[in-house]
Amino acid sequence: MLYLGSLVWCVELAYLENRLHVLSGQWDLYLLATAVLFFFLAYRFDNRLVLSLALSSLAGWFGLTIARWPSHQDVAYRRYALLYCLLVGVGGALLQRRGLKAHFFGTYLNIAANVLFWAVLSGVFEWHDSGPWFLALLIACGASLAWGLKRRQFAFVAYAAVYGYVGVSSLLLRGFNDTTVVLSYFVVTGTAMLVGLILIARRFGRSE
Repeated sequence: MLYLGSLVWCVELAYLENRLHVLSGQWDLYLLATAVLFFFLAYRFDNRLVLSLALSSLAGWFGLTIARWPSHQDVAYRRYALLYCLLVGVGGALLQRRGLKAHFFGTYLNIAANVLFWAVLSGVFEWHDSGPWFLALLIACGASLAWGLKRRQFAFVAYAAVYGYVGVSSLLLRGFNDTTVVLSYFVVTGTAMLVGLILIARRFGRSE
């Protein structure tokens, strides 16, 4: 019911703004207020789904504020995404240390990891100056893999494999225009990676 009520809140805000224009289209303010409300509800009722909504609303607020930048939006998005990851990761770690809903830390970490990988991949996809971002991707994949293996959390192993695969593939296939070669590459390597992840997942399951 709490999760449903949170979704209804979002729908009602959208309806009121479209009808009454209370904040004259300042959607970033709505998102920030919604994030604060959802954080309160998540901690008050111990609900990780609502916490994920709060973190998503906060991410949307970061995105809406930088969407108004007149130029260099790609660079700005990456910088703000990294800032968001830092804020969420450090905030979640501090709250865990203080013993305040310590089990929420996994939600913070999963969302921060995904946003971080998306930000780094956007740099890898750039035709120019992708080298530093590819190095950052390798570091992030290594850290995610180490964390997943140490903590026995398969999700982080999967993040390292999938995001690393996408980044490496984008570099290897850069400049290839032969559709047959590209499709063959994805069929062979994608199948191999999928089989590998299934085997790793089974191993994780047996060890628990």
